[in-house]
Amino acid sequence: MAKTVQSVVKRRVKSAAKRTAKRNPAAVIALIFVLVAGLLVGYFACKALVKNDGFQLKGEKEISFTVGDGDGSVTLAEPGWTLTALGRDASGSVKVETELQQTEGGYTVPTDEAGVYRIVYRPTHFLFSKYSLIRTVTVNDAEGGDE
Repeated sequence: MAKTVQSVVKRRVKSAAKRTAKRNPAAVIALIFVLVAGLLVGYFACKALVKNDGFQLKGEKEISFTVGDGDGSVTLAEPGWTLTALGRDASGSVKVETELQQTEGGYTVPTDEAGVYRIVYRPTHFLFSKYSLIRTVTVNDAEGGDE
């Protein structure tokens, strides 16, 4: 019976010590300080990690040709794009959509008649998946042509 009373007393003393520690203002202040410090470190670490992130087109956003250039078609070299996500190059995660015929290193732009063509760049990386950039290719009527 002595051991049972002793173990009950030990459990109650431990329980009382835990309750006292939980109510100790210094412990509460220390806990709040640690939580705030952790949040601040996490915030500034994230800011530093994405500091140089971005998505932009290389070259011109608007390119023009004139009807008749290149005997009916012109090859437009793809100027490219840059996508940096989480401090790393993620340019390979961009899908390109266009109605222009794709050729090696670019696109064939028909110049037999006036028109406007769009090349849409859509990242699949989760940070930029809601964004897209558009390059516009315009084929203009020849100035001063026969009417």
